Amino acid sequence: MQKVLCLLYHRIHPVRDDIYHLTVSPKHFEEQIKYLKNHFPIFRFEEDWAEKREDGVVITFDDGYEDNYEYALPILEKYKAPATVFVATGYVDGKQEYWWDELARVLTGNREYPRQFDLQDSLYHYTWETDSYEKRIDLVKSLHWLLRMESEVERANSWITQLRSWAGISPEGRRENLPMNREQLHELSSSQYITIGGHTVNHRSLGAKSLESQQYEIGASVKYLERELGKEIEVFSYPFGSRMHFNQNTFEACRRHGIKKAASTLRGVWKIGCNPYIVPRMEVKDCSGEDFSKSVWQFWRYDG
Repeated sequence: MQKVLCLLYHRIHPVRDDIYHLTVSPKHFEEQIKYLKNHFPIFRFEEDWAEKREDGVVITFDDGYEDNYEYALPILEKYKAPATVFVATGYVDGKQEYWWDELARVLTGNREYPRQFDLQDSLYHYTWETDSYEKRIDLVKSLHWLLRMESEVERANSWITQLRSWAGISPEGRRENLPMNREQLHELSSSQYITIGGHTVNHRSLGAKSLESQQYEIGASVKYLERELGKEIEVFSYPFGSRMHFNQNTFEACRRHGIKKAASTLRGVWKIGCNPYIVPRMEVKDCSGEDFSKSVWQFWRYDG
């Protein structure tokens, strides 16, 4: 049976302080792409894989970090390796970090912190102790869960504002963690090796939202990209991507806005007959080409 291994990346950057382990170094990324190019055909995400005569791999990126343009694109073009970049459009051209990086920036710095953090609004009141690094990491995890599941974006943004004020930190993000700007997005899209896809506007869990909210998150991101790039956007990936983060309403919203294929983070390989709106992917970690080659063969055998 024909199979396709879809790989998931987020960041390609030399930065080392990544508490989420989303970053692959440029050196390792080049080793990984070189290995893939030498051992497998590399398909595009938007292609009809059922028409292929052999197994192949697909390269994808979630979020739309600037480093996809700065570090990943030159390597992909060097090896003539196609890839798809799924962009959370609400962050394009912004000077703030993605909200999960903002949590890390605020809570893991080398500074004095208050002994506890109180999160309050009209509905919620939570308190966390913050007098040690370990407790602040626990707070990162708790807020990450609350923020990705909060259906009201304004409320979620107000929580981040509270956190910044509590820590005495400005909203301006770290240069190395910024999303792409419009010019970089256009240049990335103009490469013959890059396909751009949608990834919502605000990068929240779709599964926690109403059909109306999902229609907005999916439709607005697609329309923004089509308007900016002058291309039809037919592929999408779900933020977080496990089963709790999408549902039948998500599929309906995707179809309504012209999406023909969507990526999840469910582990596995694509096979003929798979639901085109639940394409499985295997996340790639920061490792050498040699270690990556071992992981790839384990990925092929995965049957979750």
